[in-house]
Amino acid sequence: MGFSTEDITAVRALPVVLAVSPDGTWQADPGFIEVVFQSDAEGEHHQAYVDGRLAGATLSTDDRSIIVAAAEHAGSAVEVIAVDVDDRLTDYGASISGYADEHGSRVTLTWSGGRYLDDELDHFDVHGGPTGDIDYDAPLNAEPIPATAGGENLGGFGRGGFGRGGWGRSAMAFTFTTDKRFPGDWEFEVVAVDASGNATGGAAAQVAVALAGLARPPSDFAVSEYAPQTQTATLTWTASPDVDPS
Repeated sequence: MGFSTEDITAVRALPVVLAVSPDGTWQADPGFIEVVFQSDAEGEHHQAYVDGRLAGATLSTDDRSIIVAAAEHAGSAVEVIAVDVDDRLTDYGASISGYADEHGSRVTLTWSGGRYLDDELDHFDVHGGPTGDIDYDAPLNAEPIPATAGGENLGGFGRGGFGRGGWGRSAMAFTFTTDKRFPGDWEFEVVAVDASGNATGGAAAQVAVALAGLARPPSDFAVSEYAPQTQTATLTWTASPDVDPS
């Protein structure tokens, strides 16, 4: 029994195309992806894991693609392994790499408008890094975070009829989710920026976060007993090695 990743390369996750419109636009099902890969493993089946969970296995040892269910949001970790024929449906989710201390987590930052939203405000930038080493050379957001269109306006438009009050930009909520960060202590900073690229308003907002690794999921799900009279099933599984059962 065992699995291998040594002979597998060029793993890609593609949308499952349901139809193509006259203008050439693909119409895909957001709940599924097609995992395609190259493999030199001979006489072995392949399995695909999505975020550590067994998502599918090839029907033939010659197959080099698998259609599997996936979350609609982007950023899932997709892994492909080669397994022996007898282990085609064996769940190796607790053993594959990329989890615990090797795999980090995303951070979702939220902040509200306030008196720092002056007339020169253009957008927000988010900076981050390990504690004490925030990277100010390049923001984490690929594109500027709009100060209006990207937020949820909680109280009308403009800044209200009585100063900034609780209306308009002063009452807006903003959010940004980072890419996966390695486990450890991190600091993040949200900076309000004017059209010239300069920080504007008051002091930047900072937050410190302790990131844990992405825990491997439980594995080896099975029905160990079933009582027809009561239609009751007893389930068994192997707990995640990264979760303290206490």
